[in-house]
Amino acid sequence: MNRQAAAVADFGKRITGYIDLQKKLTAGLPPLKRTDDPAEITQRETALGDAVRAGRAGARRGDILTREVAHVFRPIVKQDFRRRSVHGQKVVRDEIPHFRPKVNQTYPSARPLATFPATLLAVLPMLPDGLEYRLLSEALILRDVKANIIVDFIIDVF
Repeated sequence: MNRQAAAVADFGKRITGYIDLQKKLTAGLPPLKRTDDPAEITQRETALGDAVRAGRAGARRGDILTREVAHVFRPIVKQDFRRRSVHGQKVVRDEIPHFRPKVNQTYPSARPLATFPATLLAVLPMLPDGLEYRLLSEALILRDVKANIIVDFIIDVF
């Protein structure tokens, strides 16, 4: 197996480990009842985020998006961006939020969740339900959708 394939395989194992840990950490929380009440939804999201953060208190950048997988992903994102027209690059830059991420940080509700480019989704490893890739001004983040936290990130992707 080549280095690239090994890095992606390791990433998959780390993602599985995160999902297993998340399930374990949130198993004791009461399920969200079907509701349209934003306050209830936010309360549930906060409880999930707090549980995951507490269980991953020692989490650091690179725990999931390792240096090896960053060497695979970074050129993919850079190439995708460079293939776009100048106008297309400006549209992407204008749409993505600008803040410095931290592991276990709640994704700020005041910041938009920019649409992730389909061209990148087609080439990056597929993520399980509940996790998603997002772009920031200089970072590719891995976001836990249910807990609304930044699980890990890679900087210098543009």
